[in-house]
Amino acid sequence: MKMRVFFFIIFSVLVYPGFAQQNVIQKAMRDEIERSMKELQLDTFEKPCYVSCSINEVSVYSITAVLGGIVNSNELKSRGKGNRVLVGTYEMNDESLDNNLFSSPEMNDIQVPLDDDYLGVRRALWVSIDNVYKSAARQHAKNVETWKEQKKPLSEIPHRVFAKLPAVTLHDNQQFVPFDKMKWETNLRQLTQLFVKSGYPASNLSLNYIQGYDYFESSEGTSLKLPVQRTMLQLAILGRDEAGELVFDQVVWAAAHPDELPTVTQLMADIEARIKKLDERKKATKFDDDYTGPVLLEGSSVADFMASLLFMGRERLMFDNNIPSPTGFRNDARNSMESRIGKSVAASSLTVKALPHTKEHQGVKLLGAFVADSEGVVPPDEVTLIDKGILKDMFNDRSLTSSTQTANGHRDGPGVIQVSVSEQFNAKQLKDKLIAQAKEEGLEYAIIIRNENFGRIGIFNIYKVNLDTGAEEFQRQARFSSLTFRNLRKISATPGDAAFNLPGFGAEGGFASYIVPQGLLLGEVEIVRAEIPSYKEDEFVKDPLKQ
Repeated sequence: MKMRVFFFIIFSVLVYPGFAQQNVIQKAMRDEIERSMKELQLDTFEKPCYVSCSINEVSVYSITAVLGGIVNSNELKSRGKGNRVLVGTYEMNDESLDNNLFSSPEMNDIQVPLDDDYLGVRRALWVSIDNVYKSAARQHAKNVETWKEQKKPLSEIPHRVFAKLPAVTLHDNQQFVPFDKMKWETNLRQLTQLFVKSGYPASNLSLNYIQGYDYFESSEGTSLKLPVQRTMLQLAILGRDEAGELVFDQVVWAAAHPDELPTVTQLMADIEARIKKLDERKKATKFDDDYTGPVLLEGSSVADFMASLLFMGRERLMFDNNIPSPTGFRNDARNSMESRIGKSVAASSLTVKALPHTKEHQGVKLLGAFVADSEGVVPPDEVTLIDKGILKDMFNDRSLTSSTQTANGHRDGPGVIQVSVSEQFNAKQLKDKLIAQAKEEGLEYAIIIRNENFGRIGIFNIYKVNLDTGAEEFQRQARFSSLTFRNLRKISATPGDAAFNLPGFGAEGGFASYIVPQGLLLGEVEIVRAEIPSYKEDEFVKDPLKQ
């Protein structure tokens, strides 16, 4: 797509259809799109067949505290923009034979004003649309020439089409609860005071709160005004063991608004428990082996594992929609999973579904729920990705490279994902199966990964399980050698499930929510030691915190 992308944050939440009067931003976007469709044309090139504009209007609050003091407290207001211009037709346009889909910002680009300046907003949009159109028009002409040189019907040439969809109107004028900056500065001071007399003086606690709206208008008539609201409270506990090697713990508390986070009392108890646990863990043995065998995942580790495997790797369940070049060579980065649709990719007991409109599970608010993606496509209530081990579908936007593809409203990635496994056992039975499988393979031990949030750093702690007694020995600093769908060929799970909100796994760094079994046994996983730099620092000045 010849598409201009600037600072652009997407975060979808509960939206109710409405027909509120357009504000300055919406009117400017709509008027500029209408003008572009009527008047935009360069020389003998064709006019656009589709134009869309997006503006992300947000306030970002950031507070960071260290050792009881605030080291950063900022409020940033911004309006970022993006646009898409297609020249030609939906079936044959500038994107159809071109894998270079993004246009770089031009020197004459103009930022969207923060004031509600109708003419200023229009001019900023006009400059971007004009620049993108020029590039798209030239690329469309090249594509037409390439098509003619092929001397074949378009249907016989691998190409990309733009899906035709009905227009939708989704307006939500949500009233945000004011953010109490002074209150949260006080909270962070109090919470980080816990590190003053600890062995982790480099630790920090950061609050990031984003609120605002995403606006989207298209020449088809789609009009969106969707609230943007997300909060992340991030704790990083950092220290060194006696050998000088880094030891750490980190956690992210996620919510829509800061007032929905745990209370200060709850946070303080959690941080104190983490400090105490890290004091014990830094004395533990480091994992120093290469292990291939069964692994039992428990708690949040199940969600992190599934998120990493399903949507973060090269085999992610998302169409990339790259097309072969005219010379017949395919893009090396093309997702290999596309050719496996309709085939077995996992154990027959595994089913994976997207439930984008599901807002709550067992009392847990699902922060990844959304009603439309950033192209204005409303996803169905349910998208089955894997059904009893068979790959059925992948997430897609409006760019289609096969007649079997559909625009399923997931241009921005996962929102709410449900993972279910029909082969079920209780927690004790699952551990017994872990041990039995390890014995059968002649291993010296088995491994459990429990409540580790490794998706953000790639390093986690493990428990080595004694195959004779079932006793568990904690060891730190391990990582996966690799994750592929082969890891899902032999799996079992507990009957009970739980929901987890994972920051950074969804659209543009937003949230994704996972409903997963509380325990998941994988038949074969490769786990190796995680190398962390070790250093000792000569102390020329005595640490005043230790006096």
